[in-house]
Amino acid sequence: MTAWPLPPDLDSLKELFAIADVEGLIAGECPHDEYDPEAKYFYEATIGNPTSKFTVKQTLPLLEQLWVKQFMLNEGQLAQRRPALMNLAQQIDHFFGPQAQPKERPQLAHA
Repeated sequence: MTAWPLPPDLDSLKELFAIADVEGLIAGECPHDEYDPEAKYFYEATIGNPTSKFTVKQTLPLLEQLWVKQFMLNEGQLAQRRPALMNLAQQIDHFFGPQAQPKERPQLAHA
């Protein structure tokens, strides 16, 4: 029997990052894969982490650090994006954190 929740897979993370659209790029008609590099970085930085590491408290600092690096943000610019990054961290926690419940991929966009 497979343990649940499963660790984040790259495709699910790509989907969550695109839905979050922190920079508003996809809403501005950029391709759906616009955040794939950020999702891949997050994935690689968290490979092998236990479920307990996918809480908002654990993932938000990593997401903020990633956004500062990728988008060369200062503290004011980061503060503007913090609500969207918080939402992304909450979604990661929801699907992959300690309280996660089994979901199928089509359910990600509607949860």
